[in-house]
Amino acid sequence: MYTVTYTIDLNEGASRRDILLELEASKIDYESAAGLITAIFGFSKDNKSVLEISMWDSESAARHFFTPHFETSISRRWQAAPMKRMDWETPSVIHIDPAAYG
Repeated sequence: MYTVTYTIDLNEGASRRDILLELEASKIDYESAAGLITAIFGFSKDNKSVLEISMWDSESAARHFFTPHFETSISRRWQAAPMKRMDWETPSVIHIDPAAYG
């Protein structure tokens, strides 16, 4: 497995509502991605950073998805806020059923 993270440092003035709308809009980009195992979207409590995490069945699937065009669209979505991409080998994952915690 392979994981890609994007950390986006938002421009001043981003509201919680604005962030939630953009994160919701981000989901459609990933919905039919070949090789995607899971995608997680979050933001900091101070509304200054966004995190996008995606886990793939292979590095090649991630590389196929994250084209320069895609990265341009991320930059546009977040109004050219500075972003950092990190790629990770992911040798193991623990899945916990949230229903087990009632």
